[in-house]
Amino acid sequence: MSARGLLWIAGANLRADRRGAIVNAAAACVGAASLVFFLALGLGVSHAARRMFPADARLVEVVPGAVSLGGVLGGGQLDDATVARLAALPGVADAWPRLTLRVPMAVPGPPRGLAYNWPSGMTLQVPVVGVAPGLVAADLGGRPFVDPGEGGAIPAVISGRLLEIYNKTIAPAWNVRRLPAGLSLVGLEVPVRVGFSIVPQKTEDRVSDGRLVLAGLSDRVPIYMAAVPLDTVRRLHRAYGKPDQGYTQVTLLARRPDDVPGIVAATRRMGFAVDEGERAAAERVGTVVLVTTGALVLLATVMCALAALAIAQSLSASVRGRAREIAVLEAVGAAPRDVRAIVLAEAGILGLAGGVAGTLLALALAALADRAGLRLLPDFPLRPDTFFAFPPWIPLLGVAVPALAAVLGALAPAAIAARVDPARTLS
Repeated sequence: MSARGLLWIAGANLRADRRGAIVNAAAACVGAASLVFFLALGLGVSHAARRMFPADARLVEVVPGAVSLGGVLGGGQLDDATVARLAALPGVADAWPRLTLRVPMAVPGPPRGLAYNWPSGMTLQVPVVGVAPGLVAADLGGRPFVDPGEGGAIPAVISGRLLEIYNKTIAPAWNVRRLPAGLSLVGLEVPVRVGFSIVPQKTEDRVSDGRLVLAGLSDRVPIYMAAVPLDTVRRLHRAYGKPDQGYTQVTLLARRPDDVPGIVAATRRMGFAVDEGERAAAERVGTVVLVTTGALVLLATVMCALAALAIAQSLSASVRGRAREIAVLEAVGAAPRDVRAIVLAEAGILGLAGGVAGTLLALALAALADRAGLRLLPDFPLRPDTFFAFPPWIPLLGVAVPALAAVLGALAPAAIAARVDPARTLS
């Protein structure tokens, strides 16, 4: 019997029992919709978490022993010799030192052209860290990031997340103009007063005017600091008589993510600590999302399995009720494998129809959930535009899994149908 004939007979059998076919397809639809919806939700939340905590899997942040976030409590010194030793560790591709600026720097006024609604007399203290140019080179698109020398505009790099936090929280609170997103801000100059502090008795004996020019945005820059060239910080420390206390931190770039555990162990054996604050936060959020998504996907898979069992039970009853029809079909020349194929085709059609309907339903529900979420949730920093992610394989999975589950569930009814004895049934 040809495949076209088998499909025609399977379709005719389903049309003869429309109510049962609709119920079975609806069960497969619910399973497919749950699977696609929860998988897309998990991926979307994962993407949002990575945007909030963009930890690079190949970066290792080395700080003085028993110290985190800057070495302000003391600890072993990170000098050039130590940086060279760290760079020579197995698996390390590069090492970039960081040095926190110990000379206060403040912004006394707004950048040119952005003075609209700037609060009168407001001065902002700017935490500054000096970084090696290689740390942020990939984010600057070839723009220079070197010390300009005395009197030159100092290139600075800030975190893109800081810009969004400013636009979503600070700008509305101060009733000031929001800043445009992305690279349109590159080249913006801000006046600064080097040596001035808004904290009483922290201002240096000499205060000089300078400028910061935005060179780019980078996720490798701390969200609470502006990054300038390492040589600029060294120059300012010499100019203001600050003693050399070693580097604040050294960022190691592993050749592969698999090299990170070995690098961390070797670093700790050298007596230094590893600052895993943001990485740990990203891993915790990722673990929670993974476990939650896994549980929901498991639930959706169980629902697909239940739909397959419902289809199997319905087909079993249908096979028993159609025993004489099956016997007549075999009597006129159909082989047992043809009968088996007809039952499996019926199940496949039900599962496929339910999978397509369920996938479309999940897409519609995701769109409604996004619209409701964006309308009801406040406009907080780093809020995602969508809570779902639909790579092409998810809809395909939503169609394939219910169809496959239905066919597997129909194996037993198909075997029963293939064993019908025409002579005994028709006698």
